[in-house]
Formats: sequence, structure tokens, C-alpha cells
Amino acid sequence: MGNALNIMLNVVGGLGIFLYGMENMAHAMQKVAGDKLKNVIAIVTKNRFLGVLVGIIITILVQSSSVTTVMVIGFVNASLMNLTQALGVILGANIGTTAVGWLLILKVGKYGLPLAGIGAIIGMFAKTEKGKEKSKLMMGIGLIFFGMELMKNGFEPLRAMPEFVEMFQKFHVTGIGSAFLVAMVGAFLTAVVQASAATLGITIMLASQGLIDAQTGVAIVMGLNVGTTITAFLASFGAKANAKRAAYAHTIINIFGLLWVLPIYGIYTNMIGHIVDPSVNISGFLAAAHTIFNVTNAILFIFLLTPLANFLKKLIPDDEVKVKKYTHLDVRMLETPTLAIEQTKAEVGSIGEDIKLSLEMVKKVIDKNLSKNSDEIAEVFRIEEKADMVQKEVAELNSQILGLDIEQHFVMVTRKNIAICDQYESLTDYAERIMKVYSRLKENDLVLNKYKKEDIFMLHDAVADFFELVNNAYITNNADITMEAVKKSTDITNMYRKARKSHLDRMAREKPKPMLSTGHMDILNYYRRLSDHMLTVVEIMNI
Repeated sequence: MGNALNIMLNVVGGLGIFLYGMENMAHAMQKVAGDKLKNVIAIVTKNRFLGVLVGIIITILVQSSSVTTVMVIGFVNASLMNLTQALGVILGANIGTTAVGWLLILKVGKYGLPLAGIGAIIGMFAKTEKGKEKSKLMMGIGLIFFGMELMKNGFEPLRAMPEFVEMFQKFHVTGIGSAFLVAMVGAFLTAVVQASAATLGITIMLASQGLIDAQTGVAIVMGLNVGTTITAFLASFGAKANAKRAAYAHTIINIFGLLWVLPIYGIYTNMIGHIVDPSVNISGFLAAAHTIFNVTNAILFIFLLTPLANFLKKLIPDDEVKVKKYTHLDVRMLETPTLAIEQTKAEVGSIGEDIKLSLEMVKKVIDKNLSKNSDEIAEVFRIEEKADMVQKEVAELNSQILGLDIEQHFVMVTRKNIAICDQYESLTDYAERIMKVYSRLKENDLVLNKYKKEDIFMLHDAVADFFELVNNAYITNNADITMEAVKKSTDITNMYRKARKSHLDRMAREKPKPMLSTGHMDILNYYRRLSDHMLTVVEIMNI
């Protein structure tokens, strides 16, 4: 009993260290490769083959097909990726996850603990965030190897215990039926721990200790491909129809893979045996079986993505109209914070384009003396409402990003995005206020004469030009415009003072109606406030 307890403690301890190492490695890899992920995911829109390549690369980088698939579901849910593109990435993720198997067969278990120790020491003296993350990456790899070594040592005594040998022999594969049952055991274990790498590691350890044979090991490996789909399936709850289709596709693809292997199971394992002899290298045999299975499955499905997408669209009907969402931000993007941050910037940039349109509408309304019920005024109000909602959605997701363990650089970028989004929303507020003043004047049959319009348009053109400079600087990450921005802001302030003086001089001569006079001054003041907020954006960029 004591020996069995000791074995269990070693195996459970090794598994825990292995999983902790995997989590650390994946987390550090995402941070180290964060900017690269952004560039890699942009390729996916090209074609399905590139989509498969993207899935492979991202999964190798983050060391988890589940993370890749959940991320893809987030992108589909946010309408940043269509269903066919997502299916290509999922096929690639299935291939990319097999890299873990080849990592596990390296005979470096005894070096795991020293490697983790070296990583920890380097991390203590690292001065940059990047250096600390690289040390965590090294420590994570070391813990993976150390955990595998502990599991191997833990399983070793089982070979001398008849009751355990007899128990494992019950999982022996003798035909299609038993292969299916063993595969379901692998699927169940993977679904429980939600880590295919853990199931694969345990399978390799059991096989290397002779507790299960090659045929049984392959069946478990086939099953873990089905079990790993549970993560994506759970992530699709509450998602849009297209995201659910992507999750279901992941399950369908992997179940289909198991179904085509089972009828030719003996032929398949014999073929793998000609590539890697299981009697010489059982670990390599299982890793090869895992890789060839997923590569073959991807080849079979790569030409069936469109029919599969069409089938899923029939299986899962389109969503009913629900609460309108104004951005492509999605909580599932928190799996890859760097991409969520980049998408936030794109959303704020989109509001920038709306602001330019809003300013155009404002000038057109005043210039043409349009009705207070004109489409142009309605468009300015619509943009302001949209900016309010974008600000809310940006704040909600990015507040969660700030709660994650991300590099200080990304913390600063996230805070800047939130603050600049607030300033952009304020710009739409002032455009709306100008239109409200104008509408109030129209209601009282008061018209801005050509002198008042000249004052307004002098400020308007300067403000519109200022915003063009500021928005382009934000989009291109060009913070080196402070001197030019301060000059433009100062020029606008001087224009405001000049227009205000002209207005007061005319008041002394003409004695205009009070409402018209105050309305004109309000409009001038709102343009000055627009300039102030634009200068604040530049100041935020330079923090």
C-alpha cells in the first residue's frame, strides 16, 4: 500500500509540475512572440492554405491548440475572420499541437531541473520585461522535462506490480471495437484535464515503461484529439452562430479523423512502424502517429472546408437580432492580449474616421443653412451615439486586459488606448453640441450671417487640419509631433480670440439678438474645446 501511495504521489507531482511548466511556457511564449502573433494572424485572410500555416505557427508559438482554437472562435465571434478561414486555422492548430509530442520524446529529463533553476536565476537578475519572460520560458521548458522525468520514475515500479500490469492489459487493443473504447478513454482523460499534452505525456510514459503496447498507445493518442475539442466547445457558449460553427467544426473534424483511422487501424499502425520502429523508439512511434494522423486529416479536409462551412450554416441557424455591438472586441480575445490591444487601436482609429466625417457634416450644415431635421445633423448625432458605445466596449475589455499578467509596455499601450478613446468620444460630444446650438437657432428662425460663418469656418478648417495630424500620428505610432501640435493648438487659440473680438466689435455696432449672439459664441468656444482635446491626445501619446 505504501509503495502504491509513493507511486501515486510521484506521478501526480510530476503531472502537476508538467502542467505548470506547460502553462508557464505557453504564457511566456505568448508574451515573447506577442508582436509576431499580430503579424501572423493577418496572413489568414489570404487563403485556406495560409490559414493552415497560420494555425501551425500560432499553436507552436503558444504551445496549445486549445488556446489557438479559442482565439479563433473569438475572432469569428467578432467577425474578424469568416468561418472558412477559421476552419483552415483549426486544421493547422491540430498539426501544430503535435510539436509537443516531439518535444516530449527528447531524452533530456535529467536536465529539466537544472534548466528550470537556471531560468529562475536569470529571471532574478533580468532587468527588462522581455528578459524576464524569456527566463520564464526557459523555466517552463525545464519544468516540463522535470515533470516528465518524475512521471517516468513514478511509473517504473508499476512494471513489477502484477495487479497494475493486469489492469493496464485490460486496455489492450485487439480490434476495431477495442481501439474505439481505448480511444474514448483517451478522449475522456483529455476532456477532464483539458490538456492534450498531459494525456500525450502520460501515454508516452506508460508506453516507455512497457505498461501499454504500441497499438494501445496509438488508440489513446487518436482519442486525445477528440477530447481536446471540449475546450473550444465550452468557449462557444454564448457566442454568435459563426463562432459556434467553428467550435462544432473542430469536433467534427477530429471525430471524422478517428472514424477513418479505425477501419484501417492495423494498416495505419503498421505503416507508422515502418517509419519509426516501436520496439526501438516507442516514444517516437507515438509522436509520429500523432503527427501523421493530424497532417493526413488536414489534407483530407483542406478541400472540404467550403462544403463543411455550408453544412454547419444549415445545422446552426443564424443568430436572431440581439443587442447591437459596436466593436469587434470579444472577451475571448483575452487569450491573446496583444491581439486584443491591437484590435482596440483599430476600433479607436475607426472612431477617428467617424470624427472626420462628423466635422465634414458640421461644416456642410452651417455652410448650406440646412434644416435641423437634415440627414447630416442626424449623422453627427449617430456618430456621437456610436462613439459612446465604442468607448464603453473598449473600457470593458481593456480593463480586463489590465488585470492580466502582461508586460509593462502593453500596460502603458492599453491605458493610452483607453484614454485616447475617451478623448475621441469627447470630440464627438462637441461636434454634437455645435449641431444642437445650430438646431436651436434654426428653431427660432435665427441665421448665421456671412461674417459669423467666416469666423466659424476659420476655426473649423484649422481644427479639422489639427485632427488629421493627431489621428494619423496615433494610427502610425508617431508621437514625435508635440512641437507641431502645440503650435497648431496655439494658432487655434489665437484664431478663437480674434473671432471673439470680431464678434464683440460687431455686437457693439449691430446689437444682434441675444440668442444668436450667445449661440455664435458657444459654437466658437466648442471649436476651441475640440482643439484642447486634440492636444490632450498628443500629450497622452507622449506619456
